[in-house]
Amino acid sequence: MLFRSGITVVTATGHVNYGSYSQDSKRQWWPLPNIYYTQQINDRWWLGLGAMARFGLSNDYADESWMSPSASLYHVGVTTFSVQPTVAFKATDRLSVSLGAEVQYLNFTEKINFGLSKVDLDGDSYALSGIASVFYKANEKVNAGISFRMRNEHSVRGPAKYTPADGIAFINGGDFWGDITFPAQLALGVSYRPIEKLLIEANFTNVFWSCFRAVDIYYDHLPRTGASGLLGTHAGNSKHYQDAYRVGVGVEYTLTDAIKLRGSFVFDKSPLNEEFMDVMLPVDDRYIIGTGAGFKLSENTILDLSYNILFATHLDGVAADHTTPVHYSNSTSHLMGLSFRYKF
Repeated sequence: MLFRSGITVVTATGHVNYGSYSQDSKRQWWPLPNIYYTQQINDRWWLGLGAMARFGLSNDYADESWMSPSASLYHVGVTTFSVQPTVAFKATDRLSVSLGAEVQYLNFTEKINFGLSKVDLDGDSYALSGIASVFYKANEKVNAGISFRMRNEHSVRGPAKYTPADGIAFINGGDFWGDITFPAQLALGVSYRPIEKLLIEANFTNVFWSCFRAVDIYYDHLPRTGASGLLGTHAGNSKHYQDAYRVGVGVEYTLTDAIKLRGSFVFDKSPLNEEFMDVMLPVDDRYIIGTGAGFKLSENTILDLSYNILFATHLDGVAADHTTPVHYSNSTSHLMGLSFRYKF
């Protein structure tokens, strides 16, 4: 039996220009926990259970009216947490296959300042999907694997809370709802051990983000924004994301029986469409440099530490109106991880 538990803490900043408006995103800290448990049933069957955060974003702007006096998005948050039971079967000494189900929880929050009133959205959803993978041991030095994750389709619903300016009439109460789809993924990986102490790994992941066309939010009521009256009961945010990919390479060197050193490099292609840019996530293509170490504390216990720094390229484009210029710059993230592995 193998048990692993850990946490990765992420902090990020960035800058966005939207038309004539400019703002830095607030630095925040997000803890991302993970837990994994594996139990061998017999010589051919294994059971596993994992819990982790696979998707998420959060962005806040200090100035709640930074975009314009009449409509400014100043907070957005998407938090997911998945539970994944898996069964694995060792078909031969070289070939293993596994199947799993994923139950994913989603929390969506958004805050918009309409000038004469503010709206605060907080909704939840659950989605069910699956994963299949194949592992092949070519020889004592080379292993390879492939996995496919299905998309997660969410229908979010929750309260829309309105805060009016003094003396402004508005319609209070009601819910909002909308659909959010997270993409399917196809991942390929290979590892090679040229010498006993050195392990080299490479992987490629294709993420089918083209399913993410828009964030369409529907309201029972929308806040009053002036003499023109209500905005209506629908607010759309076109995305038109494009399929993207992630490619990485990593190395692990066994320094002693108790210490392993690690390093990695990842290029993560952004799915953003330059003709439909917004201020929700001001980040483009990412370069991630990582380092880490594993420490054998006892015969059964291993401590893993990691640090990754992410640099994003600048991006220029236009908003969904195809007129307003948008520019992303100075996006940087830091990821610090700690985990324990214990073998019973």
